[in-house]
Amino acid sequence: MPRHFTDASDMMTDPDSVFRSGSVRVDGRRLKEIRHALGWTQQVAANKSGYTDRLIRKLERGGPVATDTLKDILDTYRESQPQGSQPRLPQSDQLVVRYSNPQVEGLTRSWFKRAFNKRDLSVIDDLMHERVLLYAEGSTLRGRAPIRQRISAIHMAFNPLELTVENVLVDGNSAVAYWSVRKKHVAEFLGIPATHRWVSLKGSSLAVFRDRQIVEARDHWDVQHLVEQLTG
Repeated sequence: MPRHFTDASDMMTDPDSVFRSGSVRVDGRRLKEIRHALGWTQQVAANKSGYTDRLIRKLERGGPVATDTLKDILDTYRESQPQGSQPRLPQSDQLVVRYSNPQVEGLTRSWFKRAFNKRDLSVIDDLMHERVLLYAEGSTLRGRAPIRQRISAIHMAFNPLELTVENVLVDGNSAVAYWSVRKKHVAEFLGIPATHRWVSLKGSSLAVFRDRQIVEARDHWDVQHLVEQLTG
């Protein structure tokens, strides 16, 4: 399955920027303890995991790093842990350091509920800044009007549409929502005439908020997977 995000090694480390590339802060102290328990230097950890020693140092400083990168490193440590060793190593999500912001999570969930499940386009004016930037499907949309057009096209092409927000990770004024959707293809989309097929997709979306409005957003989902379900 393709990775949606990549590690941004030059990313600023203030809380509001942690999710700009789908990255998270991590418990670097705990990661360092695990490496020491294996008797490894940072260079050995880098060699065995296939990453650089610079990346290992970054992890042990707390990141931010891509979630897939954290999982890869922990898998390497886990595979090298002597059989029967205690305690068992934590899962990657247990090492993510989260900065709670209930308001941002609530706004994020409200966006998906109103924009897709309720088909309420007024949410664009309510929750999106007039100069919002949306990066999606290889394009950059600027302002509310093209975003309204995009969502309207989705509404027209798929009905019913049932979107579930499975998880929201919040850091400062930024959030990443992991979602799944099941929808019926009833009109042309991506140049494909209506097939009346039900399709299912998973994806993730980044939202950066300022004054209760989204100023930047990024959608990540597998377009090819949708095309295959509609044409296969």
